[in-house]
Amino acid sequence: MTRLTGFGNVVLPARDLIASVDAWTALLGQPPAFQSDDFAAFSGDGVEIGLTAAPWVDHPLVFWTVEDIEQAHAALVAAGATAMTEVSDGSLAEVGTADAATGDNIDPATGIVDMPGARLAVLKAADGNLVAITQEIPMEWAADQP
Repeated sequence: MTRLTGFGNVVLPARDLIASVDAWTALLGQPPAFQSDDFAAFSGDGVEIGLTAAPWVDHPLVFWTVEDIEQAHAALVAAGATAMTEVSDGSLAEVGTADAATGDNIDPATGIVDMPGARLAVLKAADGNLVAITQEIPMEWAADQP
């Protein structure tokens, strides 16, 4: 299996994202580095904490950094994990059992998601716990990006 290169980040459930962003901004003394309608990320000193309003995140979700996400994903599936994907209603389902959320950035065969600067996947371990992996992808930011 591709070696885990370390802790990537942790994503916390935030049913009221605005209130959670306000609380973490006050706690950390800085606004999120990124924020969308259902996700916000705070970064600092090599650590990232994410907040999500996605309904399937009920507990903290730890992302492990891997060198090759396809290889790590395949090894986890071979070890008994089930590939998962976010579906259009925002819930999580086993790959192939429901319509994946639309977008060119989600591989419908694996559930691997391509995002700016990273690729990520969520799997369900044989014990029912979610396992998340991420691979950092170098990217060039546009000159007008902060």
